[in-house]
Parts: sequence; C-alpha cells; structure tokens
Amino acid sequence: MDKYIFIQARMSSSRLPGKVLLPFGESTVLQTIHKKCSCISGVKAVVILTSTEADDDKIQELCSVNDMQVFRGSLYNVLERFQDAAKVICKPQDFVVRLCADSPLISPTLLQDFINDLNNDDVVLSTRCVSNKRITSTTGKGNNLDAIIASELLNLSGHNELIQEHIIYGFDYSRGFRLFKPSFELELELHQNYDQCIDTAEDYSRLNKC
Repeated sequence: MDKYIFIQARMSSSRLPGKVLLPFGESTVLQTIHKKCSCISGVKAVVILTSTEADDDKIQELCSVNDMQVFRGSLYNVLERFQDAAKVICKPQDFVVRLCADSPLISPTLLQDFINDLNNDDVVLSTRCVSNKRITSTTGKGNNLDAIIASELLNLSGHNELIQEHIIYGFDYSRGFRLFKPSFELELELHQNYDQCIDTAEDYSRLNKC
C-alpha cells in the first residue's frame, strides 16, 4: 500500500476568507503545512485538494509556481472531492490521509508517528471519533488527522451535509476503526498547544507569532 496526504484548501472560508494564502512565517499558511508534510517519510505524494470555483484559481496558481500537486473538485461536497481525487491518484489498497490547510503548526512528530502507525489491518485510523454527533479528539484542534483506505473512502455515502463536509461522520466506528493515541511525551506537547487551528482573524494573529 502507498500513503497519500490530501490537504483540503479553499479561499471561501466564511470566518476568514483567503486564510490559506495569508503570510505565515517565510511563506504562506498553505505552503507551510505542505512543506511539513513533504518532509514526512513513507508518503507517496502530498496533494492539495481545492475546488473548481474561480476563487480557488489563486490556489492553483500558487501550487503551479511552487511545484505542488493539486486536484480540483467540488467546493461544498468535500467527500466527493476526496473520492474523485482518490479515483485518479490512488489504488484501492492505498491510504488517504486527510488534513486541513488551516493547521500550519501541526506537529511534525505527530505526522510521522501517525504515518508510521498505519498498517495493513487498518480501515480507518483517526485522531478523533464521533459519538452522538460529538467529536472527541486525542490531539486537539490543528493537530487532527484522518486516514482511510481508498476502497472504503470510495464506498462512503454522502447522504447528509455533515458527511459531505467533514467525512468522519460517515465512518463505520464498529468495523475496522482505530483511534490513534499519541505517545505520552507527544501527548504532553500537544496538550500545551491544544488549539492550533486558524479559524478566525484572532487565531491567525495569535498563531502567526509562534
């Protein structure tokens, strides 16, 4: 099996439009997380998944200039975007690791440990699970990862908006699901930096100082 990291990104965020292309460190939010993922061993490719909407042409342009692989699909149906990308890029036995572009401070140690932990017996490996429509995370905002085998991803039914937007609501938690649990040392590190997701302008100001 091969492992692919798919980073979802769009310009039309309601709370902070264009956040993925905002300056961050020496580049942009999107380039920062792409660079981290590209340094992880055991990954076949890192692909930016954006939409076919005109607003996201800017993401396409950035990717083209910086030799970043990009796939374009549905804007609002994220599940469909991932499924369409998997059909083109992956084999059925490959793993798709889902990551959001608004998490530029994700722990490189977490990324590598998560990739290393994936094995042939897994169907879904995630840092979070859903119970009664509530999400519990072992790593915190900005450090969440979901991995799903491509054949299972293609079989998911996006019969409601929650699944279409977040995908994890469509996982079968009774079959082949495994919750990723970080090491004790990593857990301490993540607990100290529990909210590292850029959701608002205030988040951006706070996290861009890190």
